[in-house]
This record gives sequence, C-alpha cells and structure tokens, in this order.
Amino acid sequence: NDFFSALGEAIGRYQNCASQAGEIREYRDEGGKVIAFAQEARKGRVVRGQWFYATDDASKRYVWFHSVQECVRRAIETEGVDMVDLGPSGTDAFSELKEKYGFASVADWHTVADYRGPFVYENGQKGERW
Repeated sequence: NDFFSALGEAIGRYQNCASQAGEIREYRDEGGKVIAFAQEARKGRVVRGQWFYATDDASKRYVWFHSVQECVRRAIETEGVDMVDLGPSGTDAFSELKEKYGFASVADWHTVADYRGPFVYENGQKGERW
C-alpha cells in the first residue's frame, strides 16, 4: 500500500512539473541514473525554483544546495530579476534549513516577489502577458 501511495505521489509531481512553465534540470549519479531534478521558472522579476528527489538516498547527496546555488547564480546574472522564490517548504524543518542559509520564510510572498509580467524562457522568449 505504501508503494502505491509513493508511486501515485511521484506520478502526480511529475505531471505537475511537466505541465508547468519553466526549465527542468536533471541531476544524475555516476551511472547516469536520475537522482533528482530541479525546475526553474521565470515570471516577472522572479525566478522560482523547486526540486524533487528520486529516492531518500538521493536526498542525502546535497543536490538541493547545488540547485539553489545555481538558481541564485542565474538570477544574479539575469537582467530584470531581483528575487529568487524557493517555493513552499512543506515542513518547519525545511523552513529552518532555508533560513539557515539566508532565505527568509515569507508567508505573504506576493508582498516581496514581483511576479507581474510574462513568463520568460531560457532562450529569452517571452510568453503572453496576462
């Protein structure tokens, strides 16, 4: 029963990510197996990052730190971006981890992150304004 619950959750997350705007960045182990992936989307003046692990073991491989570092680096290098949104934490422990590395947990994110404007894709193409 736990297996099917986990499988359903994984499929739901994959479908959610695949249907959203943004770029997928895969993280692979030495053998080429996907251990995690990050999804970044730019809208307005914000880059939003999310990440997902393939296994509990993969979660111990520091992918999150690399993903955040690269997301922030790209945001700094991108003209017109002044905010990185790391998405919802899900747990207090994860909020504390983000805060430990300088990312404030903000309940009213819309007061600090300016999402007004189109989606912008990695190739520079802009989506429609809505």
